[in-house]
Amino acid sequence: MSLDIKNLLAIIFIVFAIAGSLVAAEVRWSVSPILGIHKPDLGLINDKVLGAKLPITGELLFSDGDGPRQVRYSVDNPLTQIRFGTEAGLEFQMEIDQKNHFVIGLSSWEGGGSSLVKTTLPFQGRLVDTVYERRANMSYLQYYIGWRRDLFVKHKKYKIYSRLMLNEVFDIDFRESFVFEFTDPSDSDITFKRITKLDTQATGHLMFQPAIGGEIFMRDWLSVGFDVGYVIGLNKFQLGSAQVNNDFQPQDTVSIQYPTGAASDGSQNLGYLADDGSYEKMELDMSGWRALFKINIYY
Repeated sequence: MSLDIKNLLAIIFIVFAIAGSLVAAEVRWSVSPILGIHKPDLGLINDKVLGAKLPITGELLFSDGDGPRQVRYSVDNPLTQIRFGTEAGLEFQMEIDQKNHFVIGLSSWEGGGSSLVKTTLPFQGRLVDTVYERRANMSYLQYYIGWRRDLFVKHKKYKIYSRLMLNEVFDIDFRESFVFEFTDPSDSDITFKRITKLDTQATGHLMFQPAIGGEIFMRDWLSVGFDVGYVIGLNKFQLGSAQVNNDFQPQDTVSIQYPTGAASDGSQNLGYLADDGSYEKMELDMSGWRALFKINIYY
């Protein structure tokens, strides 16, 4: 069963209750600011969404007097795949004995990119010069608990250790924005912007992470360390609860098929745009390499 924020609070309460009961035994704690990278797979977001072209349909008025006609364009403005993102957070360790430690941490991660092209698109019945900027961003919050065991120790010098962690991602956000700046054909100093924004969320992604790491002591109470591991998604998740906002007006006579939209299966989860114009189911996971740098303060 997926853990939630209430479980996190309960775990923190239990940890500090245990810590209080072990004060007499002089249990040693450490707190560690962490900074690193996570390289999640992201599957269909990388494979189908970020590199997708943008199909645009608009009306143009021609001089033959036959009225407006529908024209179609396909604009290529790919984003680079989200391969790495920055992770930052805080971690606590409780020394159980000389080689074993209980670990609990909280961190956030974010990755994304942007791209800009200049093109010509239909707008209000005319072809106009357009600057098209596209952005995508993905982020999450997670907490994790686990066990660390020291493998090689040189007192007051260094430690090499292994870790097994269980990570619960409880807040995943994916955002896209599409900004079109149209230039007035009669006056190049006048522009019109139209913006579309998508926000969608998910929660409850559980991951398991084996890792190996080390720390070098600068003082008895201070060390610098690192972890390298691979997180394995234990379940798939889908993005949902999408909120879409745009300020296109009816007189703009422009219709756009975005790379993502409500899945065609009626679930209201986010899907990717398929070749036939439907939005297909998009299951995701965060499996991938994770590397962290730490400053450990013992007390």
